Amino acid sequence: MESKITGLSKVRKLITVLQKCSGKASVGDGALISPKAAKLLANIGMLVLTGILAFAAYYIQPKISLFISLESLAKSLMLILLFLSFILAVKDLVTVLYTADDLPLLLPMPFSPNQIVMAKLSVAARFPVILSFMLMNSVCLGYGIRQGAGATFIIGTVISSILIPVTGIALATLLIVIIFRVFGFIRNRDVTVALGGIFTLVMIGVYIFVSKKFQKGDSSQAVEAFSALAMAAMAVPNIAYMSWFMFGGNILDLLISVGISAAVIILSFLAVRLFYLSAALAMQNSGTNNKAVTKAALAGSGKADAVKALTIYEAKNTRRNPAYLIYGFAMTFLWPALMILPILLDNNSIVDSVSLPLDLKTALICALLLGIIGSLFACAFNILPATAFSREGNTFSIVKTLPIDFQDYYKSKRNYAMRICSLGSVLYIIIIGIVGVVLGVITIANSWVILAGALVCFLLNLILVNCMLLKNAKKPYLTWDTETEISRKLCWINILCVIIGIVAIGAFFVFIVFSPMLFGPGAASGKESLIVFGGSAGLVAVLFAAAFLVNHYAVKKGADKLLKYE
Repeated sequence: MESKITGLSKVRKLITVLQKCSGKASVGDGALISPKAAKLLANIGMLVLTGILAFAAYYIQPKISLFISLESLAKSLMLILLFLSFILAVKDLVTVLYTADDLPLLLPMPFSPNQIVMAKLSVAARFPVILSFMLMNSVCLGYGIRQGAGATFIIGTVISSILIPVTGIALATLLIVIIFRVFGFIRNRDVTVALGGIFTLVMIGVYIFVSKKFQKGDSSQAVEAFSALAMAAMAVPNIAYMSWFMFGGNILDLLISVGISAAVIILSFLAVRLFYLSAALAMQNSGTNNKAVTKAALAGSGKADAVKALTIYEAKNTRRNPAYLIYGFAMTFLWPALMILPILLDNNSIVDSVSLPLDLKTALICALLLGIIGSLFACAFNILPATAFSREGNTFSIVKTLPIDFQDYYKSKRNYAMRICSLGSVLYIIIIGIVGVVLGVITIANSWVILAGALVCFLLNLILVNCMLLKNAKKPYLTWDTETEISRKLCWINILCVIIGIVAIGAFFVFIVFSPMLFGPGAASGKESLIVFGGSAGLVAVLFAAAFLVNHYAVKKGADKLLKYE
């Protein structure tokens, strides 16, 4: 008995440590009052919130009972909480089980593997279980008591409020452990982070799509949605048997529901015991490991060949490292989905208000704004120029001994960063323009504005890339341990690009809204054409001159700073 108590105490203490290490500090940490008092107040607050939700459900029951039955409400809520628990658990489980670097530290400690796994799963399960417990009991009990539900409904609700989220977490655990065991490439933590970001993006898109479907609907659509969810819930065995117990009173249905959930939980624990430790310990950064650059890698004859050879070396150095692939390549191409797609999905009324095809002046300004937006975000989310020289690490001293011109060395970094940033911006502008022509947004005669937007994007890329390279050349960060560490060191220029890019997106949509008043039939003609075309030509000329001067200065100054850096 004493050993069991000691084991549980170890798990409890380990849970507290893991929560702090994962950024989920326990209630009371850093509070102005004692931790016990803070926890007591937090628990009282949750009870009060649960009571308020229960009272709200109790109050609205007579108003919506004609449209939504208690059975449909309970089934829908159970399905929603199962899905929500699964989604919340996926991110937290990947973090605490695989991407955390604590296993090599925990295994030598006086914890058994089972205790470590139990503590990690508890950290991931805490929030979904508390959330489900509050929502299920407050909504269903408040609604059901007002309707006069029986004892089996109350018992089933209380049991479901714990069993449903635990089942969702167990399903997530089973799926994640199997995936990490079967697919070896996903064990790299940088790939895992990227996939997690894509998963989050997909969930945001689904949420926006669903909310758009129902935001203009009436009560009949809400009734249809609850009916559809209730029907879908009956396809989940443990929910189906639990609902039959709650509204039929058959104890056997309750036992079957609990048995199904127990089977899922047991399977997840078996999968964890069989597959978890080996896969988690195998996760590590696979990168260049500060491999020294060699003369053979930079072989070439003539000045043009030297720049080309150095550029090829830079490309190989970044492509073979997952951290650089994600933060230098993937994010550069994913920025439209991260920044613009949600806005377009959630602002269809803005797009619908535009009369098509766009007139020449409107199309030109839109193309220029899109060129600026594309450049800002492609450079903001790309770590290649901001860490160009820092990525050399302790091999930088070897690079300095090689018989190369440091201006060529700088140009190779610039050329490669420009190639990637332009693929993630200039290419997008051209594709958007072609799609716009095909869809009739702009006419074929006005399609030349695409090239104007692409030119602005390229010139701004050249300015931003050189600014980031020059900043990194002045003081490269060379004393890093892993490629992941250096791949996340963005400079203030990246942050500034994001801020200005968001402002530019706002300006784009504001212009779209007011363009009919500016250039429509009722607008004053006057000198607007001269202002638009003259201003656009002036913008291109200024960017061209700035790009030329910045590039010329940065190449010379950057090479000089690198040569003098010790």
